[in-house]
Amino acid sequence: MIKLKRIVLVTSSKRRVDLLRNLGIDPIIVPPKNIFERQIGSPERIVIENARSKIRSVLGNKDIPRDSILIAADTIIVDSGNRIYGKPNSVDHAAKMLRKLRGKWHRVITGVVVFDLMDHSIDEFTVVTHVKMRNFSDEELKLYLASLEGLDKAGAYALQGLGSLLIEEIRGDPYNVIGLPLSRLHEVLLKHDVNLLGLGVLKRIVGVH
Repeated sequence: MIKLKRIVLVTSSKRRVDLLRNLGIDPIIVPPKNIFERQIGSPERIVIENARSKIRSVLGNKDIPRDSILIAADTIIVDSGNRIYGKPNSVDHAAKMLRKLRGKWHRVITGVVVFDLMDHSIDEFTVVTHVKMRNFSDEELKLYLASLEGLDKAGAYALQGLGSLLIEEIRGDPYNVIGLPLSRLHEVLLKHDVNLLGLGVLKRIVGVH
């Protein structure tokens, strides 16, 4: 049975919004407010704590319908030396990140928190994808940095854009690298009577919003 709970994506990330919209899902977008992103602890704890903070920051928002299910996610990069990479704070910082990742494997870890406002139930999970970057040239690096594409992305690259040209191999969910592991999210939402597949099919067939 497909229940039309309101899907609220707590995010400032256009790429996460686009991933759902590409399925035919048009979520309510509520940006998190005044959060301090955790940087200390295990990678899995960091991403879950940051996703929790995003959810907490919007609780009580009167613009969120009471029949909503809230979704928040946080993504970080962890290199082979267990160093954690968030978003770069400058082009120079992005260049340093990409030089360290070049030619090597790294892990992309996303933490997702799902909170159902109707019964206050909560689910949390993390997904790991392994990514190997090409041994790209310095000239390619300069070209990519000139695009400014990776400045607001963990690890300083965007798989859904020009950053895909820097990648040699991916093991695991590629959507996790973009910022939202869709297959695992679908499985978790089914527990809350929200069927992304069913909603996407309805949208395609009859134009249900």
